[in-house]
Amino acid sequence: MFRNHLTGLLCVALLPFVFSVAAQADDTSIVRQESAAEPGRIFLQQVSFDSAMVKWRDGPDTIWFGKKPGALTQNVTASVDAQHKIAKLQGLSSDTNYYYAFQKAAPEKAVMMFRTAPMPGAVPEDGNTHIWLLGDSGTETENFAGRYSHKGEAIDVMNGFLKYNASQAANEPLDLLLLLGDNAYLEGTDEQWQGAFFDIYTDIIQGVATWPTIGNHEMGVGLPFDICPFVKIPTCEAGPVMMNVGGISESSDPDSYDSDGDGPDASGFPYLNIFSLPSKGEMGGVPSGTEQYYSFNYANVHVVSLDSQLTNRDEALRATMRDWLVDDLSANTADWTIVIFHHPPYTKGENHDSDREQAEIDMRVTFAPVFENYGVDVIYSGHSHSYERSWYLRGHYGMSDSFDATRNALLDVDGNPALGQGSEPYEQGGAQNRAVYTVAGNAGKADEKKPCPEGQVMGCTLPNWLQHPAHRTFTDTAPGYESNGIARKGSIVLDASKSTLTSRFVDEHGEVLDYFTIKRN
Repeated sequence: MFRNHLTGLLCVALLPFVFSVAAQADDTSIVRQESAAEPGRIFLQQVSFDSAMVKWRDGPDTIWFGKKPGALTQNVTASVDAQHKIAKLQGLSSDTNYYYAFQKAAPEKAVMMFRTAPMPGAVPEDGNTHIWLLGDSGTETENFAGRYSHKGEAIDVMNGFLKYNASQAANEPLDLLLLLGDNAYLEGTDEQWQGAFFDIYTDIIQGVATWPTIGNHEMGVGLPFDICPFVKIPTCEAGPVMMNVGGISESSDPDSYDSDGDGPDASGFPYLNIFSLPSKGEMGGVPSGTEQYYSFNYANVHVVSLDSQLTNRDEALRATMRDWLVDDLSANTADWTIVIFHHPPYTKGENHDSDREQAEIDMRVTFAPVFENYGVDVIYSGHSHSYERSWYLRGHYGMSDSFDATRNALLDVDGNPALGQGSEPYEQGGAQNRAVYTVAGNAGKADEKKPCPEGQVMGCTLPNWLQHPAHRTFTDTAPGYESNGIARKGSIVLDASKSTLTSRFVDEHGEVLDYFTIKRN
């Protein structure tokens, strides 16, 4: 409990579930029935040092809250949109536990809890900001031709985190939950968000705010696509089999969201309908003017979520996002800066190669120099279904064969790329700002080694799979280990104190398979 605790394939169209109180307002029997319903899809948004947002569906319109579970003395009436009820809790004390429920005298099991952020620049009372990152975790709803191929795998990863947190982190409550995209497969419908996210992380998201970024599977289907390079079915023998496939949209327009191939959905883009994100700078940071990318402050950490799926597809929009990022980072004074987006600038994943896919190339060429020039510490992406993390990098914006460790990586005393572990952590800043890039798209599945037949380049592993030279090397010969990455399921746990930032890759069994530490000067 926490404070109370490129490509998927699908030919079956799923209609988004749309909840609308307004549409039912004239039917009093329906309204009475709805009022008696139990609240569902309860989750937190925008938890700051003096306010918090609770969103839910069904049930009462009023939420009760207070500093003691048995004394919920304050209440807020929610506003209602077509998707959720939204209550803004204001006038809160910083770094303080708050309890909330949907009735004033709620039974103990119905009372939920969260903790407000510390004052800006301060560290939490326990001295550490505890962050969990999930990439490509949405596989619970991944369905092809009626077959669910990854049932239970995201749950295994969550249980691995819970085991690690209990055994190695003293059950420290989470402060932030960051999503790296593709958190609802295959088309990112509202129904898939329910099954792949809200039904799995139910208790966790009632106690910690969720901060997402947009992945390719959030954006519905693209143009009809030949599935034969990925899945061999008998009809492929007669020629291409064209299907509407989730995850291959290259549109830059969120209003083009299409769940099933029959044109834009009238209900809009589920990702933007579900989440309430700080486009106006209301959580610190410079206003972006769009929920597609944004920033916020929490304690002594500054977090930036960029949009590598939509905004990145259009040159002018990408330039606008870059200009905003420069403004935002120029104004940033936090001890630590974290950036999240879906498409990794450096990867040799199955189907996703940062030398070949334009989204990854554009993110690397456009944004990596900004990260370095303005002191970003760590960058996290998903997309490739494995774990890769870079050396302490600077100055590499080209293809993988142009990487030179002696020029682009921090070297240790022996002249080898430094790992940032043990008694030799990376040092923040200095004469040359550097950053660590991590690929962690393995919170719902991990690719397996299956060499490509001659002439096939997708749906299999090429000879250079998990061999990007910008990523740290591994010598372990255990299953899943490759020279520059680990093909096992897991997630990232990031801890930020006043003096150190430590990133750990925790597998589905709760074991730490890699880590690095950055120390503040």
